[in-house]
Amino acid sequence: MPRHQQTHSNENAEPAVHLFLGPQRAFPSQSTVLDLFREQVENAPDRPAVRYRDLTMSYADLDAAADTTARLLIDGGVEKHRLTPVLVADGREFPAALFGVMKTGAAFVPLDPAWPADRLNAIMAELSPPAVVVSPATADILAGLDAPAPAVVVDCAAPAEAEPAPAERRPAPGDLIYGFYTSGSTGTPKCALNRHRGLVNRLTTMSRRFGDGSGHVTLQNSRSTFDSSMWQVLWPLTSGGQVVLPDRDGILDLEETATTIGRYGVTMTDFVPSVLAAFVALLEEREDLRAATSSLRRMLIGGETAGPGVVHRLRALLPGLAVTNTFGPTECSIGSVFHDVTDADADRIPIGLPIDNTAAIVLDGDLNPVPVNTPGELYLGGECIGAGYLGDPARTARTFVPNPFPQIPGHTLYRTGDLARAGDDGLLHFAGRLDEQVKLGGVRVELGDVAAAVADHPLVGDATAVVLGEAPDATLVTCVTPRSPDETPSAEELRGHAAGKLPAEQVPHRIVVLDELPLNHNGKADRKALAALIVAEGARQDGPDEDVEPPAGPMEELVCAAWREVLERDRISVVVPFSDYGGTSLLAYRVVTAVGERLGRPVRPRDLLAEPTVRAQAARLAGGVDDDSAELAYVRQDLAWRPPRTLLLTGATGFIGAHVLAELLTRTNAEVICLVRCADPADGARRLTEVLDRYGLASAWQQLPMAIKTGRVEVVPGDLAGELLGLPQWRFEALASTVSGIVNAAGAVNFLAGYLDHRPANVLGVQELIKLATGGARLHILSTLSIFAPDGRTGPPITEDQIPVTDEVAADGYNRSKFVAESLVADAHRQGVSSVVYRLGEVWPHRETGAANPDSLAHNLLYACARTRCVFPTEAATDVTPVDVVARFLAGAATGDIDVPDGAMHVLWPTGLRFADAFEALADRCGFDRVGYAEFRDRLEAIAEPDQRLTALRLLLPPPEDGRDAAPAEFDEMFTDGSRHFDIRRFDRHGAALAQPEADGLAAVDRYLTQLTDTSAFVPQER
Repeated sequence: MPRHQQTHSNENAEPAVHLFLGPQRAFPSQSTVLDLFREQVENAPDRPAVRYRDLTMSYADLDAAADTTARLLIDGGVEKHRLTPVLVADGREFPAALFGVMKTGAAFVPLDPAWPADRLNAIMAELSPPAVVVSPATADILAGLDAPAPAVVVDCAAPAEAEPAPAERRPAPGDLIYGFYTSGSTGTPKCALNRHRGLVNRLTTMSRRFGDGSGHVTLQNSRSTFDSSMWQVLWPLTSGGQVVLPDRDGILDLEETATTIGRYGVTMTDFVPSVLAAFVALLEEREDLRAATSSLRRMLIGGETAGPGVVHRLRALLPGLAVTNTFGPTECSIGSVFHDVTDADADRIPIGLPIDNTAAIVLDGDLNPVPVNTPGELYLGGECIGAGYLGDPARTARTFVPNPFPQIPGHTLYRTGDLARAGDDGLLHFAGRLDEQVKLGGVRVELGDVAAAVADHPLVGDATAVVLGEAPDATLVTCVTPRSPDETPSAEELRGHAAGKLPAEQVPHRIVVLDELPLNHNGKADRKALAALIVAEGARQDGPDEDVEPPAGPMEELVCAAWREVLERDRISVVVPFSDYGGTSLLAYRVVTAVGERLGRPVRPRDLLAEPTVRAQAARLAGGVDDDSAELAYVRQDLAWRPPRTLLLTGATGFIGAHVLAELLTRTNAEVICLVRCADPADGARRLTEVLDRYGLASAWQQLPMAIKTGRVEVVPGDLAGELLGLPQWRFEALASTVSGIVNAAGAVNFLAGYLDHRPANVLGVQELIKLATGGARLHILSTLSIFAPDGRTGPPITEDQIPVTDEVAADGYNRSKFVAESLVADAHRQGVSSVVYRLGEVWPHRETGAANPDSLAHNLLYACARTRCVFPTEAATDVTPVDVVARFLAGAATGDIDVPDGAMHVLWPTGLRFADAFEALADRCGFDRVGYAEFRDRLEAIAEPDQRLTALRLLLPPPEDGRDAAPAEFDEMFTDGSRHFDIRRFDRHGAALAQPEADGLAAVDRYLTQLTDTSAFVPQER
């Protein structure tokens, strides 16, 4: 059957109906999940089934533990079809509890022992179970509830002998297998129910798609209260494989995850994309952990939108790994839409196509199919459909609706509440949500649920929850108004209140107290206005209002800097808890990584995150003794040369900067952070793409989108002329601790403007870059040979070690600004900042593309000759160093591929170009008129249409001399052949690997002249 069908009710008038049908395949529809497990027990009872710590359970052992549990539950009064809570932490008891409940014919409901008591009490009241399954570690939690039910303790350490559960208790395919509690919009969690038949279809589809489970070792990487844990536990145990159960203590420890994968040879697992981003960053830093995870063969991702950048970075790190994006709500048997990620998914990752025996369709509000590329609500059908919500027929009726499409099997469709579209590629693409539901860290959260929990506080008048940003950096914020203006609750108090009512993943990261909530025209809280208000005001209300206590020593300063970077805040108090700043578990993990980078050694999460404040974390790291380790970390950072893996590049949208970026992209593996004046990173990426295209840098143009997606190129909106480069303090500090090299190819150039016009970018900007380089990065600064005035270029060639005194500097504002910048860099170098200054002459077009710098005076002169169709006699000459030579040398020096010492260097080819020779070539090729300088000026003035390059040239050209055809001496002095005045021995020695120059300058610019004269606007017209 085709992966999607198009049908027409009226081909001439009606749009196509795009129905996505999964392959219709036979599956064991008369079997249950328990039946599949029993088959594996009978086939190979001694085969390893469960791995936990140093313990291994065989299929027979697990079956016996399940039988024992089932007998205890039956004796405790658990009836068939009854929903039975499973309050079990991670460990062998979890799968034993699941199969034990199934053997009674009941359905299990996983509960988290870490949930607040209020939530557990409400669930127990709704379920009214005759018994609750617990482990030895969680029995006390049950005893502490308001009305605890009798406990059935799973004991996997007991001898593997048990009487099988009665055969009449075995469930049927249509019976319930489980219920999962999810967030509810009214503040009350709702329990979504599923049947054995849907799970059997999902699990057997996995075996057909990914191979027999007996060849897999699967890690349960999701918490037991997330439905994704079901395939991670049940699929291997119903297909002959092994499941590895994690040993975790509530702290997100991705290093331990990687180690566990390596220890047990895990071949398959699951990640939420936001957590995956942190995991990939860890693998990029740790070669040992990359080796540990090399056993992985398949990774499923799901729970929230997956960004292609992180996924492709992971695929590059682990080439043997296949990644499958999965989509499906808890109400529909885990997940029913799959997509295997390929290189073609560069811009976005589709959610894909339905799996076997399921279907999907995108409909409007009247249940009419929508056209291709039109967003609509996604409906699911087929074998995946669940049984609705426990005790809520009204909600069930709203979301499980009659199926009007005969092509879709089954009587019911499930309304996902997700927006999707059918793409031209024949795949489904996620397009957002219809309601107040969001995904945070892969957890489904109803904003109304969060707001209701906070609004329940006696001092709160009203509350509304909003989400700022997108995964993995989304932040859950609750805005509240006080019940009385005389008594305002603190953010810390409200977060504590919410933590007592909500699971940890639903507790607001930040709480903002406002005088009133903005309302829309319907009188409801305007979430868009709230989000804008929070961003505009910096949401400073949500932070602690006490005075900021600064770091007291090197270790505290080190930890504080990591906090500032991760939390994106300029001020951090060392005595305020991380959670009070809106810190989440993922952000906490980033703090661990950032601290480890600064210390120069890995830091285990549990060694840091057990403490809530900067001061406590610093004391724990220092062992409560002193700050020697932190001081040594700073010494190592300051003294050790770091390989320039990450470079900051300014001026990437300019002529030279764009070519440097192209060289870094196509010839190195360096990561590049581009500081761009732009509205946002997307706007900056667009500008970079346009400039690479404009200069004909095709290979780099093709690579840039993927480089941005994978994070190899990052666009940072900023301003070279602004304080801290126009960045927040935390971002500036993060750059200082991240980049190993800084290439400054930006600057203001206007020969008609004075020093003060050039000062912000060319002087103050360099001062900020010097500040940045004090973190250990090496500075690569572009300067100019023309800082030396023409009368200072007589005599012996000027060496790289020379710098003019103030009176010898060229008089224009541009050159004065570059002279001051060089002086600043020289002073910084004497104080320990590693730096290279590259003095450039005339930078000519790329030898292959012929693309020229539109701001070049020499280029604009030749351009003017082409536009006026004439040339004139002149003695002017210039040097000709092609931009590809300059860019390749700069990129090699910045990455360390070319060993360049600190100091100044004249990047200059030892050859020059007489304009008379270039003019003769133009006249011969195109029949341009040979005229006097005065007529050339007249023709230039006669060009009526506006042309910025010609306008600037007109302002610079001196008047002709009476009675003389040749250009005046003042014109000739506008250009200088630096190859005759500057010593280039250092550049020649270190740039020896670059292509050597041609014998004459005309050959170096021949491609450019050909391109210039081939342009249709300049082709000679018949007279």
